[in-house]
Amino acid sequence: MVTRRRIQAHLRGKPHGLVKKEIDKVKLWAEALDIVESDEEILALPPIPDTSQPIEALGKPKSGGFRCTFTTHCRTVSANSRRRNEHLWKVHGVELDPKPGPRKAGAAEADAGLTYWRGGVFYQQLFAKGPRSEYFEVARGHDLESLDAEQVRAELAVQQATQAFQAKSKEARKKEMEVIEEMGDLAAPNAWLRRLGSTAHLTDFSDKKQFLRDLISLKYDLKVDDPKDDSELRHIHAAVRRLIRKASGVARPGAVSWNVLFEVNRKELHKERSTPFHFRFKRQTRKKYIAVCLQFFAYAVRAISCENAADRPPFKLTEGQTTAFGVMMDYAGELIDIENKIEPMPTSSRINELHELLENAALAFYISVLDHFTKTTEYDSILVSFLTVLSIRDDKTWENYANFTPKLSAIMAISRVFLVKHTVDKRALYIQQRVEQGQTRQEAEEKSPGHFEIMAEMTRRFLVGGAEGWDTTPTQFIIRLRNYGMAASGQEAMPGSVSWDNEDAIYKGIRINVFGVQSMLQAALQRAEILLYKHLLFCEEYKDQPTTELGLPEIPWDELIDNAADASIGHSFVNNLFQLLPESNGWTFCKMWINTALRKAWVEGDSEAEFKLLEKKAWHYGNHLEEFLECLLFIIHLCGGQAARSLELLTLRHRNTTNGGIRNILYDRGLIMLVAGYHKGFSKTERLKVIHRFLPREV
Repeated sequence: MVTRRRIQAHLRGKPHGLVKKEIDKVKLWAEALDIVESDEEILALPPIPDTSQPIEALGKPKSGGFRCTFTTHCRTVSANSRRRNEHLWKVHGVELDPKPGPRKAGAAEADAGLTYWRGGVFYQQLFAKGPRSEYFEVARGHDLESLDAEQVRAELAVQQATQAFQAKSKEARKKEMEVIEEMGDLAAPNAWLRRLGSTAHLTDFSDKKQFLRDLISLKYDLKVDDPKDDSELRHIHAAVRRLIRKASGVARPGAVSWNVLFEVNRKELHKERSTPFHFRFKRQTRKKYIAVCLQFFAYAVRAISCENAADRPPFKLTEGQTTAFGVMMDYAGELIDIENKIEPMPTSSRINELHELLENAALAFYISVLDHFTKTTEYDSILVSFLTVLSIRDDKTWENYANFTPKLSAIMAISRVFLVKHTVDKRALYIQQRVEQGQTRQEAEEKSPGHFEIMAEMTRRFLVGGAEGWDTTPTQFIIRLRNYGMAASGQEAMPGSVSWDNEDAIYKGIRINVFGVQSMLQAALQRAEILLYKHLLFCEEYKDQPTTELGLPEIPWDELIDNAADASIGHSFVNNLFQLLPESNGWTFCKMWINTALRKAWVEGDSEAEFKLLEKKAWHYGNHLEEFLECLLFIIHLCGGQAARSLELLTLRHRNTTNGGIRNILYDRGLIMLVAGYHKGFSKTERLKVIHRFLPREV
């Protein structure tokens, strides 16, 4: 143990070896602690009675010790025969002279132990060394085994009681989370939950949140002849996936006009959209959007299939929805019969026809859900009812606007892509009907309604509303709710994820040392230099010396001028460099051709007119070039200011290109500048945010 007075001596010696400045910090920290000042305070501690219980903080007591019985006041405890004999001689003046002649090993120790020592002693030690580091006896006259057993029983009883109490508390909290209560004026204010209306719509399903969650589950319960059998749902989900894939294929310019894509992306009747609709999302986003759509169909199939309407949330179906749902379930039932081989197996063309009919029926049902004039309340719509169930989390709490708004975006994106698919199918049906009536194909196409006319009618009827005879629809509720959630999310201060601890950066529990990052960059830079000079420029003698010593052309940075406005295809500031240093153009090939050893290693044949590079050498050279570019990209990513997104890095160009336009790697007064477009939200706004990054001179 280290007392307050010995802090400096302890830290100055081995193994610490601290300097005075660091020791002063420790002494300042120790001033606030209640610790022992000196050895005198330790020596003044009262002796511990033999009959006391073991001190729990010192650990389990050791057994097999010996207590000195030479006097009644001697408290010495020892477990070593040499120390016991030494104690008798130095303290009590007893010298155990062994008798002459041969004797068995341990005989003297046994006699001394029987005479002056009491065995079977339990003992502990306050400190490892220094004052009061001697052993002392504990638990004299006690049965430690029975005491330990009793303590274990007591701890077990406390643990069982605690677990029972926690289980009761957990059950109470679980019941509390299951309860659905309509929010009153005296409840805790939650504007988002009030606007969503989940508690009001689902108030009759208190204590049934798990049942509601099961309605939108994507796990199938396949039980033949069971009302909960999901065989039809499995076929419907497969049809919906195919439908989304086909719909995304026609929701693009070329399949339909730009006007149709602008029209379907409309949110307000009298406000023109500035961007067209698209269904180009990242893989993860697309997967999440499709999952929300599949959850809606799962909710529709399971909820509508309930034998008693009181057992499901209180939405109302229109006649068109009921008919469309019945047709969809009939086609799914036919596919199940084929799968179970109840009827004679039909031809493959009939099976393909049923799959296509099921896709069309699923699309017709979804369009009928959108085309729903809610005369009384929005919650009559099965789509809005689905959203209230979707707002229940897995932990039985309610979704907040930050997590729920993307699900509303998913519903609207799926709805719009289905509307485009429905528009294309509807025009094709009009044309087919006119052809069957005897009109020519060209005449039928000219007289049938166009894509824009069909889309505009549906947009004004149930997407944005406002046309003659219009009434409230679920899509308007969803659009307003999404706008509200996005506005609330934009006004909320998001919690920070980055913090600093001296030289450590901490991000969501991940600790990164700045010096470690510097070392990593230095190693990457050294590797890039070795690849460049040794393997790409054939400077085998390179050992971190200046480039002039390697015979490389010296770049005149001060004379180099870059014209960023030059838009000619293939132009780069490297062209200006070649004009200043004509000998640098093709320098690597010239070195390989002039150097006899390199030429022999690289070139097949001796004729200058007919020569061929060795494929193996060229392949290795290409690998070194790719590795160098990877190192360079890694260094640029970490050294060029704020780390760029993947699309910003992958669109870097040092030359002007046909599709990309002007290059975004420029030279400006001794610095290499990266002018990357910030791609976040580009698919939505079609606008790029330009970010300038400058590279360090070492790079």
